[in-house]
Amino acid sequence: MVWSSAYDRRGISVTPATASYLDWQPLLDPEQVYSQPPSPQYPCLHGNRLYYLEQRAAEAGRSVLVRSEEDGSLVDITPQDYNLRSRVHEYGGKPHLLHDGHVYFSNDADGRIYCQRLDPDAAPRSLLEDDAEAGMSIDFQVTPDSRFLVFVHERTREGRENENRLCYVDLDEPGGINRLVSGADFYASPVISPDGAQIAWIEWQHPDMPWDAAELKMAPLSRQDGQLCVIDDSISVVAGGSECSVCQPQFAADGRLIFALDGVDPVRKLASESWDLYARDGQTITRLTTDEGEYGEAFWVFGQQRYCVHADGSIEAVRTRKGIDELVRIEADAGTATSITGGCHTSISQLSCAAGGSLFNAASFSRDAAIETSAAANEAGYTLPGRERVLDEQDISVPRQLDYPTRDGERSHALYYPPCNSAYQAGEDDLPPMLVMVHGGPTHRCEASLNYQRQYWTGRGFAILDINHRGSTGYGRRYRQALLGQWGILETADVADAVGYAIQQGLAHREQVCIRGSSAGGYEVLRALTLYPDLFCAGACYYGIGNLVTLMEITHKFEAHYLDGLLGEPFRGSASDQPGSPYYDRSPIRHLDALRSPMIIFQGLEDKVVPPPVSREIVAALEEKGITHQYVEYEGEGHGFRSKETRIDALSREAAFFLNVIRGTI
Repeated sequence: MVWSSAYDRRGISVTPATASYLDWQPLLDPEQVYSQPPSPQYPCLHGNRLYYLEQRAAEAGRSVLVRSEEDGSLVDITPQDYNLRSRVHEYGGKPHLLHDGHVYFSNDADGRIYCQRLDPDAAPRSLLEDDAEAGMSIDFQVTPDSRFLVFVHERTREGRENENRLCYVDLDEPGGINRLVSGADFYASPVISPDGAQIAWIEWQHPDMPWDAAELKMAPLSRQDGQLCVIDDSISVVAGGSECSVCQPQFAADGRLIFALDGVDPVRKLASESWDLYARDGQTITRLTTDEGEYGEAFWVFGQQRYCVHADGSIEAVRTRKGIDELVRIEADAGTATSITGGCHTSISQLSCAAGGSLFNAASFSRDAAIETSAAANEAGYTLPGRERVLDEQDISVPRQLDYPTRDGERSHALYYPPCNSAYQAGEDDLPPMLVMVHGGPTHRCEASLNYQRQYWTGRGFAILDINHRGSTGYGRRYRQALLGQWGILETADVADAVGYAIQQGLAHREQVCIRGSSAGGYEVLRALTLYPDLFCAGACYYGIGNLVTLMEITHKFEAHYLDGLLGEPFRGSASDQPGSPYYDRSPIRHLDALRSPMIIFQGLEDKVVPPPVSREIVAALEEKGITHQYVEYEGEGHGFRSKETRIDALSREAAFFLNVIRGTI
């Protein structure tokens, strides 16, 4: 990369200094990276005022409900001692609901459900009498008569697997949690018809994950002796099955039930190669979208609504193609999707209806996440909070998509971010060091938005290769399910092929390639370093998996059978801890003789998805074999670091580690 000139913030032309990529000084330091205003979450209108959540790293990750006032000022609705967060499935999601001038929310500290007037001076009141009943609650819905609060509830049971149910509380006579529907292993997305007569929800069973197989069910919602009731014999299956995934149900104002489906439902003769939108009207199901795009997503967290239905029956929805989002409008009678955003966004989420259009979170590779509206006119008069640009446009590395060949004759995908810093230029023949990033899941995808952590690296002279290996979402069901039975083999080969392709194209220095990842991405770091040791000079593993057997013995309910599909066979305890079993053979800890690259490993002590013993086991093995490494544990952190101090420390340590390895001081 060679720059001829640049401009400072006053618009004055300056000549960049010529320096080796390793000598570039970053435009942002780790504290600046994590000192930016938090991105808004779950925006919605209520009483012509805009509300959203902020997750504040400076407050140990506390989530606060914020309101935008008429003059553009912002006010916290949530009192200081409360944290809007739920840990259902450990990953949680949308922990609150606005209704009739109140917010209903799950509080992280005690697991109780609270109700608070939308007034910063109002004190929240608990809807539960007993802490023992609290458990974990999420996905709140209120019946049209405002009498009952319906939600997904998860409760712990001593010595047994957690129990998931659909439950409710009586808002007129709060007291206890009441069962509505139970029996399945998992529940999500309860929605109530406009007339209050029907309820629909998603459920699935072990060993399936919801993006592989799930059912949309529906039943009459009745009253008996003043209580809410679903008669088990009245429950029917709307869509879904063993080869079909359903997600994001929503009732339209006219009573139609809208949902996203992919896969094959032979009973109801439905088939989609990606998540398409459907509508059930009476007993008839109609497909609303037929284009090449994804309208649903893998269900990791609750409340990620990707479409909204207007009063006229039209729909605004997020469509994902090759990992990139756009907003489209689907007319009620046409069935065709027309782009609204015109390619100005690459990441869109959390849609809700607003005056004349929709409200949503949006970002691009060069723009911060912000709340935006599709409405041509803001008739409600609400103010959309803005964010100041942290980096000049010339200092933002914008990636290009790589569509690269794999060794088995297929194609895989990645985002390549070149080094970018207007204060420097590299020598004409210099090649940059490269940091390979592998997303978690593995059923997930790369962020398609401006990320200051990535800009930190590109500003200090690194290229970034962000990989959407097979198994990632956003490319259709076939691409996502290619990883079934092949985890630890196929996606690792995709990572290696991506690195080889980048080096072949002259995009990186072949001896200065580092790799980092968290969770399943951390497993990928360990796997890649042991299978392809000559490709990488160092690795950073965040709460990754060294021993699949250890993980299966202690992980949480949601992912207790996840590996059944990814590895192609169920876990059988000690019988799986033997050569010939994929749990044994694909555990990086069994292949450390091949590992040569120094490593840095990070772990949160409250992580229940990948608990500390999983990281400690791989660290002990590294020590025994004399492999250079650093190990860092953080108090109070779970699966995904939330506090500002932790994030700053981890990034600082990671950067120092990689640079010292490349420079030969480690």
